[in-house]
Amino acid sequence: MGSSALAQADGRSFDVVICGGGLAGLTLARQLRRELPDLSVALIERTARPLPDACHKVGESSVELGSQYLERLGLRDYLHANHLLKFGLRFFPGGGHMPLEQRTELGPANDPIMPSYQLDRGRLENDLRDMDAADGVVMLEGVTVRDIALGEGGAPHTITAESGEARATLSAGWVVDATGRNALLRKRLKLKRGNAHDANAGWFRIEGRFDVASLVPRTAHDWHSAPFAPKRWLSTVHLMGEGYWVWLIPLSSGKTSVGVVVHDSVHGFDSVRSLERCLDFIRAHEPLLADALDGAEILDFLCLNGYSHQVARCWSPDRWALVGEAGAFVDPLYSPGTDFIAFANSFTTELMRFDRAGGDLHDRVRELNIQYRSLVSGATGIFRHAAPVYGHARAMAAKIYWDNFSYWCFPCQYFLQDIYRLSGAEHEAFGQVGARYVELSDYAQVLVSTWARMCPEPPEGGFIGMPQYPSALVDVHLELADKRTPDETMVHMKRRLAEAEQIVAELLIRIVLELGPERGREFMESAGVAEWDLSIAPGRFEAESLAGRPRRRALPAITVDLERNLGPIRYHAEREAAMRLLGHRGSKDGEAAVA
Repeated sequence: MGSSALAQADGRSFDVVICGGGLAGLTLARQLRRELPDLSVALIERTARPLPDACHKVGESSVELGSQYLERLGLRDYLHANHLLKFGLRFFPGGGHMPLEQRTELGPANDPIMPSYQLDRGRLENDLRDMDAADGVVMLEGVTVRDIALGEGGAPHTITAESGEARATLSAGWVVDATGRNALLRKRLKLKRGNAHDANAGWFRIEGRFDVASLVPRTAHDWHSAPFAPKRWLSTVHLMGEGYWVWLIPLSSGKTSVGVVVHDSVHGFDSVRSLERCLDFIRAHEPLLADALDGAEILDFLCLNGYSHQVARCWSPDRWALVGEAGAFVDPLYSPGTDFIAFANSFTTELMRFDRAGGDLHDRVRELNIQYRSLVSGATGIFRHAAPVYGHARAMAAKIYWDNFSYWCFPCQYFLQDIYRLSGAEHEAFGQVGARYVELSDYAQVLVSTWARMCPEPPEGGFIGMPQYPSALVDVHLELADKRTPDETMVHMKRRLAEAEQIVAELLIRIVLELGPERGREFMESAGVAEWDLSIAPGRFEAESLAGRPRRRALPAITVDLERNLGPIRYHAEREAAMRLLGHRGSKDGEAAVA
């Protein structure tokens, strides 16, 4: 198959040649055929069909942004029929030496309004190949790319490929590297950049469906009788402890993905470099899961050492692009892989559209490269300091509240409202808003990480809804379904940005009022709070002199929302002194003299 198709393509010229037929390359080909159908597209992939179900690849769990991208490609009915509707992200932080029902559970209690999916990658990629071929993409399967000779100054690119003894050259106006971790162009052009996030992963599949409920005895009636209990198994489940987490992801083929992620600062790559070491790690840190996996049929194993990295650029005015893992990779915790495929593919399509219309690529490429790097850096910052948080249930709850809020308010809105299609000053204005969200997120990550490191504590059990109904989190999640103009999107982002400022300030207040003046001062110095551009909202401290309903009415709405989601503040006996400490931190209404 590969040799004959390659022979027919030899010497042909295409508008776009995509090197690599994983999820990124296949979805880009589909997007181009749907949005720019006059472009001729060829896709070169070294593996030939059929792929096995539960093919062993990164990216089985999707979240809102990436799921909406797949639905935009006309795949909604297909996904509902052939894959699993995901019941959100579910977390059990604090370490695995307690019975699961005694650990804090964080996750949804209701079906998400904006759906996401558990993706059987083998099934999905097989089917996407069929769809792309039907859409007119020239599929060169069982074919290996041997060389890419990049053209400059508008000259076409030359791709040399082979299958067995057959060899051919193709010409391309645009060439896209979608070769995953092989990263042909990124490696050749030395575009990989570090990001100070050192983490590793090992993972495998087991035969059969694994239900997290099997880790809890039936005598734990309250745990098993929760209204959402029958759907827990459809979540991406995270069993967490300091510096690590273990994922459980169900697949529609009836198999289950099991992975171990470790941060170098606590557990090194040796912990996950082999199947045996992964299983030993699970035995040591999540013994209940280890017992449940005894006797399971293990199908495969892969590991990654130092998986996270930044990229210098993904697009060039010389008409080449990097998408998927061939560009940057962040972290698997919140399942953002498909999100970044959505960004990179959509930026690539937009550049080709712009180029087709006769636009000057230089400025457009520059601003989308800057925006993509900013999105990658912002996302990576969420994970870089998180190792101690995974062992601290209350800090993890605060982290998830913030991470969800900021994710739904900026990256999701930026993508879903097509803001990347703007250019010049219009686009730059959104970049400035995004930069403030990232700055606030960096503050929030340091707060929860410093808290977890200074004040370790065992999990207290119980369930914390994330999101909790009603709450600001539910509101911003529901708002993902609204269509807005760019001007309306800017108003929306700025309104939510004002709340984001209050959230970060409130996290600081909650922690310091719990720690008291002495440890609170130590905490603030360790976190570097004095250097932050962050102020406490007007009237915030006066409300603390009240009680009950009067206090609640005097508090900012976002403070009430945090208390509803995270519980009331656990005041130190010297709360007034702690408030004075916070007052001297600075405020918008002169509360430095709080008594």
